[in-house]
Amino acid sequence: MSAPTLPLKSSAVPPLWRQRLILLFVIACFVLPLVTAWLLLADNWRPSGSAQHGELLKPAQPLPNLLLTPIAGHPWNAAALHNHWLMVYVGGTTNCNEHCRAALYDMRQVRLALGKEIVRVSTVLLLDEMPEADFREWLAVEHAEMLAGVASVEIRNAFLQAFPEAGQVGAWIYLVDPLGNLLMRYPTTVNPGGILKDLKRLLRLSKIG
Repeated sequence: MSAPTLPLKSSAVPPLWRQRLILLFVIACFVLPLVTAWLLLADNWRPSGSAQHGELLKPAQPLPNLLLTPIAGHPWNAAALHNHWLMVYVGGTTNCNEHCRAALYDMRQVRLALGKEIVRVSTVLLLDEMPEADFREWLAVEHAEMLAGVASVEIRNAFLQAFPEAGQVGAWIYLVDPLGNLLMRYPTTVNPGGILKDLKRLLRLSKIG
């Protein structure tokens, strides 16, 4: 005589609920990574509020090709104008006063402070006409690596008139991305540490330039 068969215990979770739980688990596997990535990006770069120290241009504006007439006797590397982050100062006269020279100094120091990332950034000086000999000599000594040249009215106005409030000549330092888009501007009175902090963050997050 065979042993009596014991009744099977019923599952704690009904079949219908088991199917629903499996479905929810599958959906979570797809959704959670997307949500996590979005939160990380949002936390790393918010182009507003305290995330930047200058004035953000919304949306970024493509610039005309930066065709400059190099300053006579000043080193020139046209390749550094392309596929690089640019800090640009739009000068207004052939003679650079103390305010102008302080802005160029700040740009140089911010670039030097980037360390190994220095190769991704160029500093640019746009002038309205060829400067006199004494200024050319000063540039050669103090800013040998700066790209200094005479720019057309169209190029200069592309910077000065891009923002809702037009910029005054010599009052701003502009930031351009490697694709040739004008992104931000900083008053020359800003603490250079603010420019450095923003630029480091952009270089860290960017895969271009």
